[in-house]
Amino acid sequence: MIQSSTLIYSGWRFVLIALTLSLNANAQLEESIGASFYRGFIFAHSKDVENTAGSNPIGFQLEWNKQLLDEKTWQICNCFPRKGFLFQYFDYDNIILGKSAHLVTYIEPYWGYGRRISASLKGMSGLAFLSNPYSSIKNPTNQSYSLPLAVYVSLGLGFHARVTKKLNVNMYANYNHISNGGIKDPNKGINWPTMSIGFDYIMQSVVLPPRTKHTYDKSSALKTWEIIPFWSSRTLVAGEKKRWHIFGIAGLYTKQVAHISALTFGAEVWHDYSLQERLNRDTTNGASATRLGGLAGHVFLMGKISLSQQLGVYILNPSNYFPLLYQRYGLQFKLNRNWSIGTNVLVHGHVANFLDFRLAHVLK
Repeated sequence: MIQSSTLIYSGWRFVLIALTLSLNANAQLEESIGASFYRGFIFAHSKDVENTAGSNPIGFQLEWNKQLLDEKTWQICNCFPRKGFLFQYFDYDNIILGKSAHLVTYIEPYWGYGRRISASLKGMSGLAFLSNPYSSIKNPTNQSYSLPLAVYVSLGLGFHARVTKKLNVNMYANYNHISNGGIKDPNKGINWPTMSIGFDYIMQSVVLPPRTKHTYDKSSALKTWEIIPFWSSRTLVAGEKKRWHIFGIAGLYTKQVAHISALTFGAEVWHDYSLQERLNRDTTNGASATRLGGLAGHVFLMGKISLSQQLGVYILNPSNYFPLLYQRYGLQFKLNRNWSIGTNVLVHGHVANFLDFRLAHVLK
C-alpha cells in the first residue's frame, strides 16, 4: 500500500524546486504576501516513534508569492499556478522532537482563481533546521531524525475566499513530512497532519485574462524506451560514518495517455553494498545483496520536467529483509532529446531505503 507520507515525501520533495525555477520568470503575474497559523497532531506511524504520539505541534508561516497568469504557464495544466517562498516555524509539543524552522519553495495550481471562492493544491519542499537530533548520549530515544538538517515536504488542499480585491482568507488541510532520505539512521521521519488558517494581501494586481482550455492530441503522444544507470550511498547503523555504495540499472517504457500524464512499465536491478555488509555482520551465509524488481506507474509530464510515481514488486529479494512491494518516486529533467538527469527515492511503506541519482538515455 502506498502511504500518504511517502507519496508526499518522494513526489513533492524533488519537483517543487525544479518547477519553481523552470516557470517563466517574465510571466504576467500578481504578487502577494501572507501569513498563516498551524495546528496539528503527530502521526506515530510505527512502534519506533510511539514516544511522539499525543503531541500537538503548533506553527506559523510567512510567505511571498507570485500568481502566474500567462498563456505559456496555462498550457501546462489548464490552471493558474502560484509559486513562492515561505518561512515556517514549528514547536512539536514534544521534548524528544524539539522544534524546527523551514525555508521552503512551493508551487500551487489554482482552480477558479479570481472568483469569490477558489481551490488549490499546494506542494511545498525545502530545508528543515531541527533543534534536537538523535544522540546516543543527549537524545537516544529520538528515532525520527538524526541530523540537524533534513528535507521538509508538504501537500495541502486549500480553499480561498476573496474578501476584497486585495485581500484573501485561506484555509488548508496539510500533510507534512520531514526526512533525510535514508542518508543517516535513525530516520523514521516526522509525519504530522495540520489545519491552517491565514490571509494573503495582493500587492500588485492585474486583470485576469481569458484562457482557452488545451486538449490532448493523441497523434503526438510520447512513447519512449530508456536505459537508466543509477548510484547511491548510505550508512548502515546509527552513529557510523562509513558510507556504502549502491549501483544499479533500470529499463523503462513510457507511453503518454493524456495532456500531462503517461504510464510507465519497466524493471531494475541493483547491488547494495550496505546490505552486503549487513548480511556479513548477521553471518547470513550465501545470501545475496543484489535485488531485482519490476515496476509500473505514472508520470506527470511538464515540459522538460517529469514527476514519477511507481509501484515495484521484488522478483529477486534473497536477503528477506524487505517486504515484497516497494515504491519509487522521482524527478527527471530533460537535457536534450536523448538525455535526462534525475533523482529518485526507494521507499518501503513509511521508510525511505535510499535516494539515488540517475542518468537516463532514450533508446527509441
